[in-house]
Amino acid sequence: MVLGAFCIGIGEFLTFAAMVLAILGQIGQLSNNIVARHIRMAGITTVSTTGATSQSFGDFLNVGGNIYAQSQGAEELQGNGIKERYEWGLYNLCGGNLDRSDRACTGHQFGHRFQPYATLAADAPQALQAQVNQTVPADITFADNEYLGKYTHAAFYLLFIGTILAGLSFLVGFAAHRFAFLLAAILALLAALLIGVGAALWTAMAVRTSRSLKDANIGVDFQYGNALWFYWGAFVGETLAIVPFILSCCAGRSKRDY
Repeated sequence: MVLGAFCIGIGEFLTFAAMVLAILGQIGQLSNNIVARHIRMAGITTVSTTGATSQSFGDFLNVGGNIYAQSQGAEELQGNGIKERYEWGLYNLCGGNLDRSDRACTGHQFGHRFQPYATLAADAPQALQAQVNQTVPADITFADNEYLGKYTHAAFYLLFIGTILAGLSFLVGFAAHRFAFLLAAILALLAALLIGVGAALWTAMAVRTSRSLKDANIGVDFQYGNALWFYWGAFVGETLAIVPFILSCCAGRSKRDY
């Protein structure tokens, strides 16, 4: 009984931690509150920063600052000018600064796709959109909207369902019955599988995008989002919780024990 109680506690702690991390990954960029706006799957900057590329995106296009938005809080995807910084969550993207009053976000979309080049092209002033399309190399991963969109779209559903299963594995573990612990272990296994594959897909797209930008040197710099690490942490938590739940199942009570 002591072993069973100990294993239950470990399993519940791990699934709770995994559930919290997965939920945090889900809320990234959903609103301008201090938590959500600091959580992202990925981000890019289009201006020169310390340690970044030597030129800005405007310099690469040879248009200077004319391509940038007059206000970092201007509406997204309406040709109001390119923002200095963009951040993607699972449901939308935001452009501008981290200051909540100086940024704008797109509407929430279930199954949102990561397509950074399409975002820049849509934000560019209409008079410069043709120059953007003609100047940015079409053969780099960053500019492959279909490729990035397809895999991040699939990753979204895997992460979404995995987050639900992570929550269920935590809740089911509260039932003081060995079959409930077995179900919790199965749910944790499924959650780990879906979250792991989803995080791997998103990470692969992020790595390829980052490498393509470094090779092309177009004045756009890529940043990995903290939500990626949240999901990898959730994957580890769910994976480690499987064994304690199975041990709890073996050491737990059945109907005959009541």
